[in-house]
Amino acid sequence: MKPVSAVALIIGFGLLGLAEPGFAQACRQTLDMTPMGGPKMVQCHEVSDMPQSTIDGMCRPSGNPQVRTVPERLDKCPAAHVGMCATPLRTIQANIRRMQGLPPDTENQVPETATVKAYFYEGVPPNVAEQCARSGGTWTVAKAPAGKAPAKK
Repeated sequence: MKPVSAVALIIGFGLLGLAEPGFAQACRQTLDMTPMGGPKMVQCHEVSDMPQSTIDGMCRPSGNPQVRTVPERLDKCPAAHVGMCATPLRTIQANIRRMQGLPPDTENQVPETATVKAYFYEGVPPNVAEQCARSGGTWTVAKAPAGKAPAKK
């Protein structure tokens, strides 16, 4: 499973409505893919400048019975993360439409400031930075707190 692509597909549903500027909403998810031989992954997706209903499509159990998902609604994602991919929501929508073979949306109602931030805490795939960039996002690695060395892998 490609985390950034999965984010794009999950977010692609129900992105209509007027924006609430500055409003943030989040969903932390623990994805247990060990039954399929995969890792346990902990992520949190934060959506800004969109209606509160936007997070509803993201914050629910996976449709895949082999992936145990534990979603939890939050006002904001926890600060202590390994890395983060920030992608404009318009870019995610355009990528989804392209994957579905649809033409670009000429009547896009999503504000230019609407953004999805995917924070990664545990089980970070080794190629997540490349996936983030290919999806039109910007990957950043968390800085270690003052006085602490970065964690070794």
